[in-house]
Amino acid sequence: MEQQLSNNMTNSQKLLLILAWLILMLITGTAAQYQDQQQRQAQLSEESYRLQLSIQHELDRFRNFPKVLAVQQPLFATLNDQDNDAQRHALNLYLQKINQLQGSDVTYLLNAYGTAIASSNWQSSRTFIDSNYSYRPYFQTAMQGKNAQYFALGSRSGLRGYYFSAPVLQQQRVIGVLVVKVALNVIDKSWRDPRFEYLLTDKHGVVFYASQSHWLYKSIKPLSGIQRQQLINSKQYGEHLLLNMAQKKRDNEITLPNFRDQSQDYIYTRRILANTGWRLYALSPDQGYMQAIAKAMLLSSLCYLGLVLLYFYWRQLQSARQLQDQINQQLESRVAQRTAQLTISNQQLQQALNDYQRTASTLKKTEDELVQAAKLATLGELSAGINHELNQPLTALQNYAENALRFQQKQQYQQVTHNLQDILKLCLKMSKMIAKFKIFSRKSSGQIACVSSSSSINAALAILANRIVKHEIKIEFSGLEEQWVKADAIQLEQVLINLINNAIDALEQQADARLGIRQYQHDDWQCIAIWDNGPQLSEEQLQRIFEPFFTTKKQGLGLGMAISKRLVETFDGELVVGNHGDIGPEFEIRLRSASPPVQAINS
Repeated sequence: MEQQLSNNMTNSQKLLLILAWLILMLITGTAAQYQDQQQRQAQLSEESYRLQLSIQHELDRFRNFPKVLAVQQPLFATLNDQDNDAQRHALNLYLQKINQLQGSDVTYLLNAYGTAIASSNWQSSRTFIDSNYSYRPYFQTAMQGKNAQYFALGSRSGLRGYYFSAPVLQQQRVIGVLVVKVALNVIDKSWRDPRFEYLLTDKHGVVFYASQSHWLYKSIKPLSGIQRQQLINSKQYGEHLLLNMAQKKRDNEITLPNFRDQSQDYIYTRRILANTGWRLYALSPDQGYMQAIAKAMLLSSLCYLGLVLLYFYWRQLQSARQLQDQINQQLESRVAQRTAQLTISNQQLQQALNDYQRTASTLKKTEDELVQAAKLATLGELSAGINHELNQPLTALQNYAENALRFQQKQQYQQVTHNLQDILKLCLKMSKMIAKFKIFSRKSSGQIACVSSSSSINAALAILANRIVKHEIKIEFSGLEEQWVKADAIQLEQVLINLINNAIDALEQQADARLGIRQYQHDDWQCIAIWDNGPQLSEEQLQRIFEPFFTTKKQGLGLGMAISKRLVETFDGELVVGNHGDIGPEFEIRLRSASPPVQAINS
């Protein structure tokens, strides 16, 4: 194929192909050089930015620390009584503790003359105590009432550090200066890439931090004699001469000595750190771009050759895409079928849920009707007593009315008035009697509220009063007089009537019949216990007493206890049964406690 292609190509076409390849290589080489240069600049910028953030973060940690510490009481006490050794020792301990907690290098206090009277390194052989720092700019600025920051070599330790100072003010007068020295070890820790170097200089170009130790305390730009002398006099860089080491420096390029004292070209980026005026330089050795250009040319040649292969790959890709489209169509069809099935299932589930809700609603209505029927059944059982209670006042009403007519005929009007007043009293008595049964017989709203258990007990006893008197049953109360519980008042009254009515039935043949009602609190429950001295319940009866249609009576449906238990559970309560010692059965209603209403508290 190559031989056939070579035979079909003319010399001019071959020359054009070679010329196109050469132009491609020229463009590729130029672009590779530019890209490699930009990439190095970007890497240097990224590395210098990360180091800048680390330095600024470290400085910001301590920037406000001296201002906060300068208002502490121990400083004033020591400055006002500098001959008190005990106070100075206590302040040394205090500064030592604060320095350890903050993580700074040294924290010390200068008096108004620049002499250190307390320091966190008081135990060190290089302690700052009794050293004078009045020549330091950070002391001179602070004595003017201003906060200061300053980089310098330690005059005693010879170690680099950044100093933050704040004036200690007493009645608007500076009586001392608090200084915090930061070692800035974060710089060496943060510089991670060994391919690059870094320089940190002051505004004059003097290097005080560098990745190469032989660059330290030299300048990368010429210093005037006045500038150099001022820096030497301030002892900012100790006794170093601050010689210029940059052989040439222009935009983004600089020549510096390496560790063999040989000239090395570097490209660099520069950043200015806020608040300090420092210049941060990130440098990369300038080793040319031949390697990057060679790689780019090789890659371009391979790409040029790969165009032919790319054509065949494109043909295969088209075939694969057609196959993929077929698979996608089949998948979409299956998804549509499955979606339709899920939609039908969802509709069926929704229909089942609706049926369940309708069934639950029907069951609730049936349950409410059953509760109401149980009430009416209870009233039916009490009808004989109700008839007896109403017959007596009705007979008296008839007698009073007949007497009133006779007294009226005899014109004895005072007697007529007395008889009419007695008739009114009997009418009120009958009205109250009927009202009790009317309240009990009406349907409950089903709303849980704060209910007085004593009121419900009294209402139940009032309805059953005739049966209690008829069977000569003695009622015994014990425990608390009043409890406030969470329940429905009418339904709670119905439960109490069912329990008391069953107790009365059990006491019909019992001599010396007794029925007890006990109110008490147990754990988080408010309890109402109803017991009688009738026959005790067997183990089987205790287990089955709340089952529907189970009864121990000769007559009855066996629903009263089941309904009562269900009603108590709707109050979030419990209804349990047991034998009260050797006396007889006892039913216990357990209900949740409720806060009494305001009217009950005020009364």
